[in-house]
Parts: sequence; C-alpha cells; structure tokens
Amino acid sequence: MNATDYEEKIERLLSDVMTYKKVNYNPTARVTRKTTKLIQEYRDIIGSDISKNWLRPRIIQPPKLYGLPKIHKEGVPIRPIVSQIDSPNYELANHISTILQPLVGHTASYVKDSRHFVHVLRDLKIQEDECMLNFDVDSLFTNVPINDCLEVINRKLQDNDIPPHCLESNFFLYKGQYYLQIDGVAMGSPVAPVVANLWMEHFQGQAISTEPIQIRIWKRYVDDVFAIVKGGKEEVEL
Repeated sequence: MNATDYEEKIERLLSDVMTYKKVNYNPTARVTRKTTKLIQEYRDIIGSDISKNWLRPRIIQPPKLYGLPKIHKEGVPIRPIVSQIDSPNYELANHISTILQPLVGHTASYVKDSRHFVHVLRDLKIQEDECMLNFDVDSLFTNVPINDCLEVINRKLQDNDIPPHCLESNFFLYKGQYYLQIDGVAMGSPVAPVVANLWMEHFQGQAISTEPIQIRIWKRYVDDVFAIVKGGKEEVEL
C-alpha cells in the first residue's frame, strides 16, 4: 500500500464523528492527573508498592494511532491501532486487564485458542438439515458501546466482589493532531481485548436467546463466530 492510500484510509476512519472527535489541545496532562487521582483513590486495593511505582515520575507520552492493513480482506481496509506504551494510563490498563480477565470465558461458546477449537469440532458431524456458517463483527473494538459496556462490567465486578474501575479517557495523536475516542475501546490498550470479550459475551447472550433459528453449536473467539444451525442458506440469511 502506498503512503497516499494509507493516509486516505486513516483520514476516512477519523472522519467518523460518532467515534472520534478532533480537539485543539493536548489531553495528556489532564488524563495524567485523572489517572493519578484514580490510583491514589484505589491505593488500598491496588497495593501501596504497586501504586507508588506507578506514581513515580516518568516520561509520559501521548498514545499514537497507526493503521494495520487487513490484506486478507477485499479493498484492504485499515484496522486502527493505538499504541498505548508510556501513555498516562498504560500501567493502570494493564492492572485492570488482570482483574477482568478471570471474568471472561464462563460461557458455553467460549473458545480459548485454535487447539481448543479443533478439540471441540473433532467428532462433530453436520446433518443434512443443518448449515455451517462463520462470521465476524465489523470493527469490534470501535463499535463497543462504552457506556453500556461499563454497566455490564460493573455488574460483573460487583457480582464477583471486585470494586469497579474507570475504563474511559481514550485519546491519541495522529500526524500532530489530537483526537478523543468518544465511543468504543482503543485497540492497542492492554484492557481492550478483555473489555471487548465481556461485551460480546453479554451481547451474544441476548442475541441467541431471541434467535428464531435452532442453533446446535455456537462457538466464538473474540469477534469470530462459528455456528451450526438448522436450515439452509435462505433461513440463515433471513
């Protein structure tokens, strides 16, 4: 991909005003203050040694956006990645991901990795009246509704006697311009895959419970779904 096409595709992504907002200031300082306040507030929960290390002066850098071309898809769309290393809340996001990770995977659809998937399907046989299909979610990370997702996560934390944490304050720098990500989670943050997984578990539970087609098997790895359902192509497309 040449530089012109790459930049045009990034600019097209950033033109989505429902997801990104261009700002004329550097949010790094205010996010750093907010993160510091949050760490101090939860110092007893995080642990004094860890919190002291996080609060120690260090070089803070704004997150930076770059695009990863999806060469396996038609038109070579761009996957937005926000490098969070040395950002104000990188260490906190790492910590939150370790808290949330044990809450993932408690559904019948959960697939840990490709080896697990092969084991699940090893002895499976498709019946004549069944249809096998697979699909994924378009731009999952930026399409996670952050407010609804926070409610789901807070309920899970409370159900497991874990205090809720903040998952907001997403911003990044691209070609000297700062943007706020006003919805979704930033792909590149340590906590993003866990948050997306928790949202997908919630969403698929609602979707499957209202699906009129009989589903024999439904397996999911993040946003990739494999299913076997009763009926043919016409019933599935409906």
